[in-house]
Parts: sequence; C-alpha cells; structure tokens
Amino acid sequence: QENRDSNEGEAAAIPEVLPVLPLKNTVIFPMTLQPLIVGQPRSIQLVDEVVVADRLVALVALKNEEAEEPMPEDLYSMGTMAVIHRLAKAPDGTTRLIIQGLDRIRIGEYVQTSPYMKAQVEAAPDEVEEGLEIEALTRNVTESFRKLVQLVSYLPEELAMAALAADDPRQLVYMVATGVRMSLSDAQEILEITSLR
Repeated sequence: QENRDSNEGEAAAIPEVLPVLPLKNTVIFPMTLQPLIVGQPRSIQLVDEVVVADRLVALVALKNEEAEEPMPEDLYSMGTMAVIHRLAKAPDGTTRLIIQGLDRIRIGEYVQTSPYMKAQVEAAPDEVEEGLEIEALTRNVTESFRKLVQLVSYLPEELAMAALAADDPRQLVYMVATGVRMSLSDAQEILEITSLR
C-alpha cells in the first residue's frame, strides 16, 4: 500500500488550486518524507478533508510566526506540494502526519481563507544543470555531510547512508537541507533557489 501511495504521489499533476497548510518554524522540501504535527482546528479540518480526497496539500512557511490565525499576507509565496501518506489522531487533540514533499510550487491568488486557506498554485520546477561541475559538487556535498553526521549527535547515521545512496542531486540537496539545523529564513532561501548548482 505504501509503495503504491508513493508512486501515486510522485505521478500527481499539480492542480490549479490547493488547500494551503501554514507551517510554523518549518520548511518542507520536495523529495523528502517528513513527520508533521497539526494542532490548529482549521488545519485539522483541512487535513481531514484532504485525506478523503486526493491527499494533496500546499505546505507554506509562515513569514509572520506570531500570527495565531495566519492569513495570506503572513505566508511566503513559494512552497511545496505534498501528499499526506499517513494520519493518526493523538490523545492530546493534535493530528500526526507523514507527508512526502513532491514539487516546488509558487503560490498565486488566494481563493478562500475560511474555514481554511486555498490558493491558486503553479509549478516552479528546479533548473537542473548537468555536467562535471554538478558531479563534483555532488561528491563534495555528500562527503561534507558524511563528516557532519559523524561530528554531531542529532543527525542519525541512517540519514548519511540515505544521502550517500541518493542518485538525484536534487534529492541530495533537499535531504541535507532537511537534516541540517538552520534558520527558517535560510531554509526558505534554499527552497526558493531555482538553480540546482
């Protein structure tokens, strides 16, 4: 079932409109599998409705982290389309998700703000260069990340192994960016850079 879900998610076309799930202190990158905890009532309602439909959602980081009820102006304009793979209701009232980032998307006009936000979206594909320079950069990043994993306690060895096994340089970038601690603004900047190089 999980493999089938994964394949369906990867083949998903980008719809014209997606529900927007605001993320606090978090950027979810394409080509990564991440746990996520949802606690706001309107976000829980969004998730509940999405999982019985196509399970696709736009994940967008909050510029204004103080916003209790985020509105369009509180969010960045670049996000990630993701598919919800698993959902579990926790005793504390939150909903725990396993989500898979699929593609970068640009957020356009918001068409709904209540009970949750929906916006027009469009693909924002990475510019994928090839050649010897990209191969060398890939080797350097992989080696640096392997050394980092050995030096810091918060990065599991499995993450280094997964990075070493990544055969797509884009996936390597996003896996490393997910694993390394950085500020929200730095993570958002990485998401917004178009060039793979």
